[in-house]
Amino acid sequence: MIVMPFPLLVTSAAEVNIITRIERGTDWILGQAVEYQEKRYGFTSETGNERKIFSEDNARVAWTLCNYHRHFTSERHDRWLRASAEFVLESQAETLDFYRHYDLKLGQWAVSGTFYYWNAHIAALMAQTAFTMRTLPEGGIEYEFWDIVIQRIESSIDSWIETSMKTDGSWVFTYPEARTTRTEDVGMMLSALSCISGYEHEWGDRIRAERFYGAAQKTLEWVLEQQEMNRNSWGYGGFYDNHSKTIQTTLSNGRAMFGLLSYWTFVGLMVPEPDYGLLRKRMIAWTEGFAVPTMDHHGGPSEHRTETLAKVYPKKTLNAAEFVRDLAFVWVDLGGSYYWSLAELCYYWLVGRNEMNLDMQQVNNTRVVHGGFYVAIENSTHVDTKSTVETTAECVEAMLHAMSIDIPEITFSRSSAVFAVAATAALLLVRAAKRRQTKHRRLPATSLASSLVKRASRTSD
Repeated sequence: MIVMPFPLLVTSAAEVNIITRIERGTDWILGQAVEYQEKRYGFTSETGNERKIFSEDNARVAWTLCNYHRHFTSERHDRWLRASAEFVLESQAETLDFYRHYDLKLGQWAVSGTFYYWNAHIAALMAQTAFTMRTLPEGGIEYEFWDIVIQRIESSIDSWIETSMKTDGSWVFTYPEARTTRTEDVGMMLSALSCISGYEHEWGDRIRAERFYGAAQKTLEWVLEQQEMNRNSWGYGGFYDNHSKTIQTTLSNGRAMFGLLSYWTFVGLMVPEPDYGLLRKRMIAWTEGFAVPTMDHHGGPSEHRTETLAKVYPKKTLNAAEFVRDLAFVWVDLGGSYYWSLAELCYYWLVGRNEMNLDMQQVNNTRVVHGGFYVAIENSTHVDTKSTVETTAECVEAMLHAMSIDIPEITFSRSSAVFAVAATAALLLVRAAKRRQTKHRRLPATSLASSLVKRASRTSD
């Protein structure tokens, strides 16, 4: 970890609009492309002698560039979207799981042979990418390519589901270190299964769609059991990290909620009258019981909480990106200025309205990190100044969702006192707004991803 004292890092974020941020973040990601085989490319932020290209990182790049294409209706980066997707396809092993990485030094793939946790993340991100691109007008990347992507993801799940999925809906993943299954990984599996069922329903085999939906339904039941719904509990609203139910981390909650939101998106294709009421209650409980209590008055998410401790630092940029995306989706699904304002507050934390008045992207800086996002605020005086593909790709994705729901960017003073007062007032206002059930700030017709489902349905008709 590289850390530098706060006074050397302050950079004004004034007058940098969200489109500029998206473009510079995207440019940083594209700058991480390396040729790992002749005319084959992958994205890596690894440096030094042992450079590696991670399959999960490239799946995340594909998802981000897919969202760039959708929100800007632009094929500008489709060459790199395809390159990242092809890298992931190349990473599939003979055992039909996905290698963890490609070792540039040794010139070979490494770590596979069992159902490691990253397979769930790859499946979710690639399935979401394929579905989204399949709903858009056919361009340089033909629909057949996305059909192949889905087929390859399905082949992996088909190969491992009997040994990895339990009858109660839980999944057993392998980890490099000894540990039990994390809820976030099951949440990503829920996202994958939900999306694949929707893809098969729209463009494939309805029987297979029902099969994957059945698996998604069982997985959902297990994920919901990990959410604490007792209002008198310290963990109310949050998802426990594992079956021990002793800790709730922000990253695991963000990804578990992503799985729930994905299920919300696709269940309408499979069930005539889904129980949206149940899902709505879970979203509300998560927001009021976990998201708000773990955000500071600037909007920055804490690291984790237990019954006896709320661990504030490090405040990871990745966690804030998870919150921006999930809260944006929750707002579009549920409506109300409350959820919109929470997403906005967390966005401002990213761009400089935090305890250090620090732009986590550093878009005005001319060093090699230009456009990338710092990993975390380590404490009140130090920052981890690395930029990684995972963090920057997820932050760009979050900003694309923020832009789509009209979260603006405003100029602000460098005075931390002004920020603290303004942010605290904002958080109090949105909490009050929730209680008053205020009218929508902008009434959505459907969710961000659900709009793609509806468009797909119209196309298939």
